[in-house]
Amino acid sequence: MKSFDPYALVVAVNHLTDVVNAASETNFFKDYFMPIFVVMLSAITAYFIAIRGYQFQEAAKNERMKADTLNSIILKMQSMQASLIATKQNYFESLGAHPVQRALNVPIMPTQFEYVSFAANELAQLLYTKIHDIEKHPWMNIASYVATFGNFNMFIDILKVRNEIDNEVKDLLAPLLAGSGVRGEVSLRAVAEFLDESLMMRYIDITEKFITLVDDLLESLNDFMVNFPLETKDILKKKYIKNYVFLTGYENKSEWFLKLLKRCPSVDLAQLGHFMKFNEEETKRMYVENSTVITTPKI
Repeated sequence: MKSFDPYALVVAVNHLTDVVNAASETNFFKDYFMPIFVVMLSAITAYFIAIRGYQFQEAAKNERMKADTLNSIILKMQSMQASLIATKQNYFESLGAHPVQRALNVPIMPTQFEYVSFAANELAQLLYTKIHDIEKHPWMNIASYVATFGNFNMFIDILKVRNEIDNEVKDLLAPLLAGSGVRGEVSLRAVAEFLDESLMMRYIDITEKFITLVDDLLESLNDFMVNFPLETKDILKKKYIKNYVFLTGYENKSEWFLKLLKRCPSVDLAQLGHFMKFNEEETKRMYVENSTVITTPKI
């Protein structure tokens, strides 16, 4: 039997102590810093990913809103143009130069048109994304829309008033028109016998303003359809609205449509001035120079 060796026991205990101490020794970088660093790095990465994702969502939302505004404004302009075309086709082939003949040949027409408006704040986001020279690009100026929409609403009001006056006049002229054989072709002397001067002045005045306003609006709207899509093609950021439908304009090349876009024959200013008690300068100022057309300058 081997004798007990106290020294060997001491050595074994010391070795065991060294192993335990080595096992329990703390690595601050590995055990403390690295876990904290990893957590912070993950949090920072997640933060920036969230920020970029939020920014992308906001940018996409903004671009979709701009695309919706673009679609809305083009569709409204098309609807206004269609209403004006439907109105003008009732009289544009019947107009001569004499103010009374013109007034008689513009018939009573339906007035079931809706007043128009637009969201100015949304349109501003579309128009002012980039800086444009509004002298060269009038449709990038919100004032052009205020004027055009306001004139269209005034067209509705004028049509309603003119229908009332026309109905009054036609009732008075019914016996005369019934015997004329041809619509509106009656002598001025005969008309004068049926209409007092005040009514005739109101009749001629509102008719000429109506004819001019319709022509002005059609010219402005056609300019919008031709030029606005070209001016806005680079405004939308396509990467944010992939597969999102937006309009790029409208074109109608039918002969009938193009014929209606042409202005009506001019009124005889001398005769118009005679009936309205205006001199030549006043007549031009009231019925020619007062025209409001928005067009893009040709470069």
